[in-house]
Order: sequence, then structure tokens, then C-alpha cells
Amino acid sequence: MENKKKRRGMLALLLGLALAVCGGALLTRSGGRLEYILPAPAATQEGGELNALYEEAQKQLASIADSVTASAVGARAQGLTLSTETQSAQTTVYAVGSGYFDVVHETLLDGRLISEADVKRAEDAIVIDESTALTFFAGDEPVGKTVTLNGLNYEVAGVVRTSRRLGETDEHVAYIPITAASANALAMQTVELTAKTEDKTTGSAILMENTLRTWQSGGSFYNYNKLALGAAMPIRWLVLFAGVALLLSLVSRLNAAAWGRVCYYADQLKTRYARDMIGGMTASVLLALLGYAALAGAAFALAKFSIDPLYVFTEWVPEVVVELSSIAKRFWSLNDANAAAVRYVSRNYCVLETGRGLLRWGLLALLLGAWMNGVPFFAKRVQMPEISKER
Repeated sequence: MENKKKRRGMLALLLGLALAVCGGALLTRSGGRLEYILPAPAATQEGGELNALYEEAQKQLASIADSVTASAVGARAQGLTLSTETQSAQTTVYAVGSGYFDVVHETLLDGRLISEADVKRAEDAIVIDESTALTFFAGDEPVGKTVTLNGLNYEVAGVVRTSRRLGETDEHVAYIPITAASANALAMQTVELTAKTEDKTTGSAILMENTLRTWQSGGSFYNYNKLALGAAMPIRWLVLFAGVALLLSLVSRLNAAAWGRVCYYADQLKTRYARDMIGGMTASVLLALLGYAALAGAAFALAKFSIDPLYVFTEWVPEVVVELSSIAKRFWSLNDANAAAVRYVSRNYCVLETGRGLLRWGLLALLLGAWMNGVPFFAKRVQMPEISKER
């Protein structure tokens, strides 16, 4: 019965580890990315509203260019029908601006991506995914062929490698110039202002958020480094707990080993002179001091590990830590930030939330497996040696 329980515990540990690894991989996919998402302007027959917003958004991103490595504007619409004379498919369409593929990576299989020239001239060009190309053209060369979107014809400029992706409601994706979407009065749902940064602090994120909220309020801002750190916080606390437990266990074992040497030399002094053992005693003292120094360094590293999130989540820290009113003010400030009635999300945000869920379930499975198997290294009581009473 005990062996069966341990086998189940090992299975839970392996499952938890697999879920945690998959969740962690999803959390790191959008590292260094900042997003501000707005509702797209309503399209009219004349068109042009989306293009006006795009041009103004480009100016806002240009004003913070020194704090980011790349930035771009795009718009998204889900559930649009892309078709040929014989086939059709529900597709998520991205209307992209200049430099979009410097921020969002896609693997090009054939043809070319949407270029800056396409955006400037509002070309009716479209980049489709591999599965759409196979469905529509059955192995024929897709580049140069024509597809229909929203009643208008677009020429296929390229094909990218994609399969069914997390964070998308449709199996297929396509890219067109944002200026063409505006000129053709294509109804988009959201506008995404995306930037990449190598700033490990929150400085560039705060600058981008403040700049864009001042320009257009009501949007949703996402700092994916910060979101990933928050999503991984349960694992962080588990690592911290395990680290403290391991550190305390090592301290007790080192104490026992050091006291064991004391007892050994105390017994030896009953039959030998101290000068004959001075070399061994010195070596034992130095080794013990080295061990305690290493444990002190590990304790410092754990302390730093525990407070590092406070440098990222500065909004968690009250202005006066010991003042109840300041703590309450900070609490309601955090509540207000998360209580928005309307929130706009991107594919990246949906992927991150999937990773967060996998990570949490992985943590639960790891804890269950650890409980079923036990942790004898931490639980075993260390016996302290005693000095012999014989003379």
C-alpha cells in the first residue's frame, strides 16, 4: 500500500514538473514586450478613421523611441471570412503598420511580409498562413493569387508558418496593411501598440503607459515582464520555502558536524597532547568557518530573492509601511486598478494566462507529490554527538 502511494506521488511529481515547465515556457514567450490596447474606431463608408489613429499612434511611439528597442502599431479583428471562389475560412486578421514584424516574429515560408511600402501605398496585399494556403490552393503556388476579404480582393504577398495558436479564436490568421484596412473600411476590433524593451526595471514601461494614457485613456496596458513575474509568484514562494527549509537543515547538520569535531578533540585530549593535534584542529575550525560563510551567503541570496519583486511591483508598497491608513490606501489603489469594467486583451495576454493556469496546476501537483512521497532530508532530525564521559 505504501509503495502504491509513493508511485502515485512520483506520478504527481512528474505531472507537476511537466505542467510547471510548460507553463513557465509560455510565460517567457512575450518577455520584454509592452502593449497598450485600445478599441478600434468605428469604420464608416468613407474610411480613414483607423489611418488617422494609426498616424497619431506612430507619433506617440516615436516620442518614447529612446526608451524602447522597437515599436509598432497593429489592429486585430477576429472571425472575419477569408475566401476564394471555392473555399472559405474564419480568420483572425491583423492590420499591421510599419515595423510590425520587427516586434512580432513570424516565420516566412514563401513570398514576403507586409512591407513599409505596402503600408505607405495602402496596397491590397495579404500574407496568409500555411494552412490557409494549403486549404485554398491545394499545393499550387499561392503568391500572386487572389483572395477575398470583406468583399474586396487582396493579392497574396506571402505565406507564414503557423498552426492553431493559443490565444486565437480562429484556426487561421492573415496580415494586411493597416492603411488598406482603413481605406477599405474594414471593421477592426482593437488597436494594439506594441513595443520591445531590454529595460529590466519598470522605467520604460511607466513612461510608455503614462504617455499613451495621456494621449488616449481607456485602454489596457500590459508589461509582460511584470505579468510573468506575478504569474510565477507561487513557484517563487515555493522555491523560497524550500530554500529556507534546506538552509535550516544544512545549518543543523553543520552544527552537528562542528560539535562532533569538538567532541572528538575533547575525547582525544584525554590521551594526547594538544600540540600534536593543532594542525587537525585548525583545519576543522577553518572548514567550519568556511561552511558557515557559505550558508551566510546563501541566506543573503534568499533574502534578496524574497524582496526582488518589490522593486518591480512598487505599487504594492505603502508610502508608510507601519501606517494603517497608508496600507488601506494602497489596497484600494490596487483594487481600483483591477476593477475596470472593460478590459482589452491580445493574443499574448491570453497565452500568458494559459501559462499562469498551467503553472498553478503544476504547483498543486508538485505539492501533492511531495506530500505523498515525503521529504526525508528536511524531516529527519539531526542527532547531536556527545562528549564521552569516560576518563
